[in-house]
Amino acid sequence: MQFFLIFGFLLSFHLSIQDQSKIKISALGYQFIPIDTSRPPLFTCTTKNLLYCSAECNKRITCRTFDFDADSLQCRLWEMDNTTGSIVASPSKPRSSVGSVQLSPNNYVNSHNQSCNHCDQSRYEICNVNSSTCQCPPFTYWNNGMCMTQLFQGQLCSNAYVCRTDLNLSCQPSCDFTYRCSAFPSAGIGQTVAGFCNGSTDAGTFGVMGPYGIYVSPFDGILYVTNYDVPRFQSFLPFSRIGSTILSNAASLFQDIFVDSSHNIYMSDSGIGQGIIYIQRPGMNLTSFPAIGRSNPNCSLTGLYDTRGVAVDGSGNVYASSATCNTVVKWPPNSSTGTLVGGKLGSYGSGSNLLEWPRLIHLDEVRAALYVADSLNNRIQKFIIGGNGTGITVAGGNGPGLGLNQLDHPSAVWVTRNGQTLYTADTGNNRVMRWNLGDTQGSVVAGSASGVAGSTNTLLSYPGDVAFDPTETYLYVSDYYNNRVQRFVLQ
Repeated sequence: MQFFLIFGFLLSFHLSIQDQSKIKISALGYQFIPIDTSRPPLFTCTTKNLLYCSAECNKRITCRTFDFDADSLQCRLWEMDNTTGSIVASPSKPRSSVGSVQLSPNNYVNSHNQSCNHCDQSRYEICNVNSSTCQCPPFTYWNNGMCMTQLFQGQLCSNAYVCRTDLNLSCQPSCDFTYRCSAFPSAGIGQTVAGFCNGSTDAGTFGVMGPYGIYVSPFDGILYVTNYDVPRFQSFLPFSRIGSTILSNAASLFQDIFVDSSHNIYMSDSGIGQGIIYIQRPGMNLTSFPAIGRSNPNCSLTGLYDTRGVAVDGSGNVYASSATCNTVVKWPPNSSTGTLVGGKLGSYGSGSNLLEWPRLIHLDEVRAALYVADSLNNRIQKFIIGGNGTGITVAGGNGPGLGLNQLDHPSAVWVTRNGQTLYTADTGNNRVMRWNLGDTQGSVVAGSASGVAGSTNTLLSYPGDVAFDPTETYLYVSDYYNNRVQRFVLQ
């Protein structure tokens, strides 16, 4: 296909310097077809010639492409470009040609994020009334120093802003291991963000095997996944279905993962003899915690044993739960001895100061509260850090069962930033429950209300952990027996 260039300021129209456009013109015999063929042109008119059609496009900020048929004199303007449409041969229109507005970062260097007087007459940006700065026009997003055209249904996407929001599209995971522009799923519909949608197993970069502890970094949105069946820790970048292995060890029983504000990764392991927490600091060799490395079945406070959940506060204090020891212990930095937060060494039970087989934990540092999935007591306990060790039951505690006031061997808990609502992996019931703190019962937000296990996008099979994304838009669930991590819309 042959092309030639024309410039807005060469047309026979009075255009300001800021209105100048560089336009690439196709050879004759071509027309523009949008990828979404149901989308009409931005504007259609009859005009004298190609230059007049070009001028019509040039004076509309959302126009990115136009085509002109010299026989019918029809001029069509499109808000799409070659990323959202195609220039195709048109034998029935031998004298039709297509013009494409050519953009580069140079078009934006003097206006983007500047005060609105910098884009009063701009061809490329508009004044945002909320920020009083020059921003991208409708149907576009900022990327690589310029305003790019937003994408349509089914197109590959790589960030949160690339899809046509006016069409209620967003960048969503697809079962072909990509992310594509599509509508938000309905409540209760799970989307696979790690592993295979159908529950297949694979030890490669696409698969997860026995996913248990998960964490979504509040700093960069990276998803971290613990693989229990084939022991490894993986990370998945935002809008990527390809996992990278952080750590693997065939002798391990990996349980949980946490990332602190310094991007240090804490990984708990209940294998390797007795239990350990690995720490991967950026640019440094792998270390373990505490310095003594391990404890023994006597469950002393000088080491770790059967480590399950892990969390870290802003001061570097490490909190770890031990299922066998029925405790949650706080380890100050560089300390050789931990202090009890919940439970009692050598004892288990259902009293308010006891735990039985605690699994994963959640730290609410703002309110100095630690939440524990007290699995064999079928409840979620809340402990005040620095308190007297008395736990408060905030969910369940009414024996195992399917009632909305019951849980069955919960394995994990997550609390919203405002401290008002918790979500728990109700593992034995194959569901996730939402519980407003202070309520006597919860509601089912994912999985089967009747406890049925399954591998469809509405069912779970032995959910191991729950986590939120940084915006609290999505709930992530490790779907253990289905070998996948599912994502559900919260709002």
